[in-house]
Amino acid sequence: MTPIQLAMLLLAAPFVAFVLGLVCFRNRHAVASGLTVAAGAVSLGCALMLFLNGPIAEPITTTWLSSSGLDIGFGVLLDGPTLLMGLIVTFIALCVEVYALSYMSHDPGRGRFFSFLGLFSWAMLSFVYAANLLQAFIFWELVGLASFLLIGFWYQKPTAIAAAKKAFIMTRIGDVGLFVGLIFLLTDAGTLDITVVNQPETVAKLAEGRLDLITLLMFMGIVGKSAQFPLHTWLPDAMEGPTPVSALLHSATMVAAGVFLFARFHPLFMAAPATLEIVLLIASITAFLAATMAVVVLDMKRVLAFSSISQLGYMLMGLAAGGLFAGMFHLTTHAIFKALLFLVAGAYIHHVGSNDMIAIGRAGGRKMKATTIGLIAGGAALAGIPPFAGFFSKESILHEVGAGGHTIPMVLGFAAAFLTAYYTFRMIFLVTRPNPESAAVEQEPAGAQFGDDHHHDEHDSAPWPMRAPILLLALGAAGAGFFGDALGAFLGLEVVHPPLAEMAPAIGIALAGVALAWWDFGRASADQVGFVSKLGALHTLLVNQWFIDRLYFGVIVRRVIDFARLCFGFEQKGVDGGTDAIGLRTIEAGKSAARSQGGWLQVYVATAIVVVSILSLYVSL
Repeated sequence: MTPIQLAMLLLAAPFVAFVLGLVCFRNRHAVASGLTVAAGAVSLGCALMLFLNGPIAEPITTTWLSSSGLDIGFGVLLDGPTLLMGLIVTFIALCVEVYALSYMSHDPGRGRFFSFLGLFSWAMLSFVYAANLLQAFIFWELVGLASFLLIGFWYQKPTAIAAAKKAFIMTRIGDVGLFVGLIFLLTDAGTLDITVVNQPETVAKLAEGRLDLITLLMFMGIVGKSAQFPLHTWLPDAMEGPTPVSALLHSATMVAAGVFLFARFHPLFMAAPATLEIVLLIASITAFLAATMAVVVLDMKRVLAFSSISQLGYMLMGLAAGGLFAGMFHLTTHAIFKALLFLVAGAYIHHVGSNDMIAIGRAGGRKMKATTIGLIAGGAALAGIPPFAGFFSKESILHEVGAGGHTIPMVLGFAAAFLTAYYTFRMIFLVTRPNPESAAVEQEPAGAQFGDDHHHDEHDSAPWPMRAPILLLALGAAGAGFFGDALGAFLGLEVVHPPLAEMAPAIGIALAGVALAWWDFGRASADQVGFVSKLGALHTLLVNQWFIDRLYFGVIVRRVIDFARLCFGFEQKGVDGGTDAIGLRTIEAGKSAARSQGGWLQVYVATAIVVVSILSLYVSL
């Protein structure tokens, strides 16, 4: 098959599965799920073949719109970053779909669930392979729609619906900026073709101030989609969706779309130094803030959500510091180990019936051997422990930031690395070294979710559709870091290996975080509550997530609600009340007229005679 045929099949397969599953087989769950998994396998096979065939520099397009000499073509771009991202998305999607066969097996709406997975895969892959920024924006928005449907899949839960609405609204705020930036880019550059926009001559056409404005507006969209400060608060709440959704959306796909967009237009951003400084600052603040929030959370999925926010900040730090390879490398390794950790969390939750890490540990979570192997491998990769995958990619980012002389981002990056190692091994020790005699208190006891959204697994190991993706991703978390050189060669980018002396501080900081986590949670005599809990004001601050959400509610949400109530009152008592009054008066007038028409013939004749007499008298005078 030709590259264009492979690309079309790759994109068509999940869309066909979505349409057939939702329209024809919505209540035939086995068929709908089988279609989605088969489509995922087809897409992965096509993505792998395209990857092995190698990049194609020129896009394959056809004209979609033509106006006043401006041609907008839709098609596919098969360059290195596209092929890599397409392979990541299809691989993680298939792992999650296979996993969901077991995880969602007792859900009455699983046919609809798998159909939505197909919709999301189609939208995400169409965004990745898009050759034109307008085309990419259309599917960027469809990714947001699909994520709304998946986060709010359990629509009977008010918290899930609230989380879906919050995610949709907050990401749309950033998307407004992205769309305006797209318009300005089209106006100034005269094209939205991705390869043309990134060419030096196109970038040179943009005035410095205008380029800063365009890139900042584009960065607004990235902030919303990739959950960066200050639009990061939607991601932890999105954990109300099913765990396979969390693994798919919050590892390699939806939240990584913003990072991929930045990498896609890296030459454009690199020509705007003012924007890069802002990106570096916001990304480093995000990495640090999210890491501080994760150290006090007991909900395993929320810990991973804060971790995703922090690691996305790391990716943007590397890209803004000039390290295109570093950012793409960490995007790749993070996709593997974060998807792994979410699937691990889901396996524990499926077995224990609780998201609480203390409850999972005390209920015997460590007896699930394959799942615990995945927890340790994924956790070590997240914490940056050599030789696991996250160590190599995170070191590349810190090297790029340090080489650029960015002091504040470097300090925040090291602080976030310490906290990442601490909260990751806090999670590992709470699950693998439970102590019922410790001071730790469960917030959600084991079994709290039985009979609600999760099915209790009576066995000590997860079913094979859940174990297989976990073990496969654990292998990737352990070994993916060694393929950095091959990845750099495929992308045509220079790979810089930091010297051992430069890596030593980061290794020491990560090990210090592990040691502190051992002292607080791993020792036999540990109280398993953590040092932060003993710092009252700081603990309150972090538990309330720096009061950012409360600030939003007090300053924005409450005002919007008050304005909505005012509008509702005006509509009810003003517009509706006025029209209702007119209607009532009309009815009363009709009733009065009806009462005068009593059917009295004598009265009618007498009245007619009187009227005619008066008129005759008037005329005669």
